[in-house]
Amino acid sequence: MQLKLSKLYIIIFIISSFITFAYSADYNSVKEKALILKDGSEQDKIEAVQEFGRLSSNANFIIDDLIFSLRNDKSHEVRMEIIRALERIGGQANKTVPALIEALGDENWEIRWSAAGALTSFGKKSAMAVPELVGLLRDPEDYVRNAALSTLGKMGPISVAAMMDEVSKSLKDSEDQLYMRIICIRSLGALGAKAMVSVPLLIENSTHEDIDVRLESVIALRKIGGDDSMPGEIGWLAEPDEMIWPKVGPKMEGNFLMFAEAKQMVIYAIVDTLLKSIDDPDQRVSYAAIKGIANFGKKALPIKDKLIDYMNRGSPVIRRVAIDTLANIGEEADDVIPDLVTALSDFDVNVQWAAIQALRVKGNKAVPELIFMLEYDDDLLTPNILKTFAEIGNDAKGAVKNLLIILEHENPQYRALAAEALGEIGEPSKEVINSLESLKDDKDKNVIKTVQWSLNELRMIKNRRDNED
Repeated sequence: MQLKLSKLYIIIFIISSFITFAYSADYNSVKEKALILKDGSEQDKIEAVQEFGRLSSNANFIIDDLIFSLRNDKSHEVRMEIIRALERIGGQANKTVPALIEALGDENWEIRWSAAGALTSFGKKSAMAVPELVGLLRDPEDYVRNAALSTLGKMGPISVAAMMDEVSKSLKDSEDQLYMRIICIRSLGALGAKAMVSVPLLIENSTHEDIDVRLESVIALRKIGGDDSMPGEIGWLAEPDEMIWPKVGPKMEGNFLMFAEAKQMVIYAIVDTLLKSIDDPDQRVSYAAIKGIANFGKKALPIKDKLIDYMNRGSPVIRRVAIDTLANIGEEADDVIPDLVTALSDFDVNVQWAAIQALRVKGNKAVPELIFMLEYDDDLLTPNILKTFAEIGNDAKGAVKNLLIILEHENPQYRALAAEALGEIGEPSKEVINSLESLKDDKDKNVIKTVQWSLNELRMIKNRRDNED
């Protein structure tokens, strides 16, 4: 037994010695290669730095040399590679992050762009860079601004506070302060639930005299309110990545209810603001508000009458969005079905299609009203009623008898649409098939084509049902 243990110790010693020697050799070779940063050609420096980057954390001991060259090398190509290497190595944040922050102010936009992007890999350790990153939102280069925005978006509450501060500044502070306010409001919206603390500030800006500020504020509120993320623990405020549901127990239940109630209050405040913004004199703001309310489903029920009013008198865009919103409210808005059917005769085709889709969502509940209006044989209504039956599909089987009557209509468009609807409804009764068969020699080519398609569909359904039996 002792002999076996001795052999084991010897093997472990040999392996350890080999690893130590290998590391030592690697350390020496890397240190030797670092000398290239001082005296090598531009290409040699780039190749050396790329190799350091590939070593990742194993090149941690070379960070001081890289930072020195980042500050002093004359080639911006070399310096860009150094920034990439520092990002991949990802160590010694107390040294690397300040060096990257310094690079954010470089006169070369590619260096600023690279440094802004590299800070992302340091996560919350790069929080000290937030003021400089916010400053880069004013950069003349799109790439730099986008990199700064992307990095800020990954810093959670710290960046939220910085952007809120920027939004709160007077527009008289600088010439581009209006631009900064709009950009930061847009960024807060992109953060979703993580920017929930900014809701009061966004509500305030939703009534600003500048149209673009109002528009971006409404859109941001829409995004924050529509984000289903839920902070589950108090630590979420400091650790935005910890967006988890709490382990509900006697101690956690109170916190859970607190978060749920707090979010509900925020949602109500957002909905109330969107309701007020519907009456904004600018159509873009009004559209964004109505579209936002659609995301809240049943919470939009209190404004049902206002939506019906907009559906009947607003611009085509507003009418269409109002219809979409009513469709998303749910069964509580089933009493608007007659209004939706009336909207089928709207002069705007997009509004008509929105009404068709809204009625499709209502399904068989919309069929009686559609049948009732079909009897008026209105040139504007009838075609879209028939299209709606086709969209509803099998749930519209209660309209089959009415469709069979339409098959005999003198208008070929009606006959074709009725035939299509019968095929989509998919009830292959003998009466339906015989009625369609009688139109195979119709004078209108479109009717013949549609009838053939419907017959094929119905026969496939019948064969499938027969096989199942």
